[in-house]
Amino acid sequence: MLNFCRNILIILIILSANRVYSSNSSSYLVANIAINLFEFDRAKVEFDQLGQNLDESDLHNQLLTYVNLNLLSEANSVAKKIIAINDHNQEAWIVHLANAIIKKDSITFDIFKKNQDKSAFNLLNYIFFSNSGNIKNNKLAARSIFEVVQASESENNNRLSYKFLLFYLSIAMMLDPSFTEAYFYSAQIYQKLENYSKAEFFYNLIPFNHILFVDSQKNIAINKSKLGLPNDGAELLKNLLENNNQNHGIIVALADFYRVQKNYNEAIKYYTKIINLKNNTFKEYWKTYYFRGICFERLKKWDLAEKDFLYSLKIKSNSPEVLNYLAYGWLERDIYLDKAMSMLKEAYQVNPESFYIADSLAWGFYKKNELKKAVNLMEKVIVMAPGEAISLDHLGDIYFSMNRKREASYFWKQALDLAEPEDEISDELIKKLEVYNAG
Repeated sequence: MLNFCRNILIILIILSANRVYSSNSSSYLVANIAINLFEFDRAKVEFDQLGQNLDESDLHNQLLTYVNLNLLSEANSVAKKIIAINDHNQEAWIVHLANAIIKKDSITFDIFKKNQDKSAFNLLNYIFFSNSGNIKNNKLAARSIFEVVQASESENNNRLSYKFLLFYLSIAMMLDPSFTEAYFYSAQIYQKLENYSKAEFFYNLIPFNHILFVDSQKNIAINKSKLGLPNDGAELLKNLLENNNQNHGIIVALADFYRVQKNYNEAIKYYTKIINLKNNTFKEYWKTYYFRGICFERLKKWDLAEKDFLYSLKIKSNSPEVLNYLAYGWLERDIYLDKAMSMLKEAYQVNPESFYIADSLAWGFYKKNELKKAVNLMEKVIVMAPGEAISLDHLGDIYFSMNRKREASYFWKQALDLAEPEDEISDELIKKLEVYNAG
């Protein structure tokens, strides 16, 4: 909302300084800004002031606005205007045909099939017609739209595509108001857009008995913490747990929430509760031990952390995350180096794209004094994650051991600039730079 207000202020300043703009021009500009900021309520207000003299582009934006506000009747009126101008406008036809399904209007489909070149409307045919050419019912058409959204979102993950994804999801939800997955997907998009209130609105539409309910409540809690309300998020999950004391999903959500908030003692309490329930149907115990181990490690209780990591690997021996975390812990303590290297090579083979694992393996080569292998791999890590302070520190150490001291100091300085308190490397970096500068 702050960005929206700032943009509106800029527009109003421009308009007040330039009298060639009419009030309609002002509404047009504000409406388009509002759409790009996903403020559809504001866009509707401005479009209502524009009246009837809209071109195809304006009508298309108005169509997106009405659909995202679930105003299907108004959207259908706009769709018909667009089709009169351009009968190949895909979004207009989707609205028009969706309205026809809901109104049980077969005549509109007869007109579409009779007058259109069906090869030019493959998407519409997929959404609204079965392979035999029959019109799909509401639920099937909604499901087809959702499949299109899923495929499109994986290919186009940006603000422009989100505008159209929300359009299609809104159509799906109007066709099938009980379509829970569409509500959840809409919430996720708004969450990515950092519109947390809108995300919460859609998450709260997920019914309690649905498999996505716990994830929805967990996301609401996480979003509250992003808004600076972590206590509200924790209370939400605690209240949920009070009514469902044996629900593993809710306990996991609360444990994960506290871990992300770095409240490790509380996280350990809930991870331990999960373990003590000993539910044979729960399949993620390896992960529970792994996350509890991380919490112990962050609290500098390595003996307890090590036991959890080893037990996690006993349950699932090939987990690259656990192999990496345990092996790196051994490297830092200069123990079990050969075993650590074997584990890291296995983890790297499974997941070579993880810069965390690549960093650990490169650090292992350094510990084994295989400096050429260490530097080659660590330089790749820096390309993968150029802002990772610990990796920059590691590369500096490797360069220093290779007598490339100037390069070492450069990367130590970069690491010092980027280091976070939880990295716990700043003091050591300062000492290394002081030694280098003294030399």
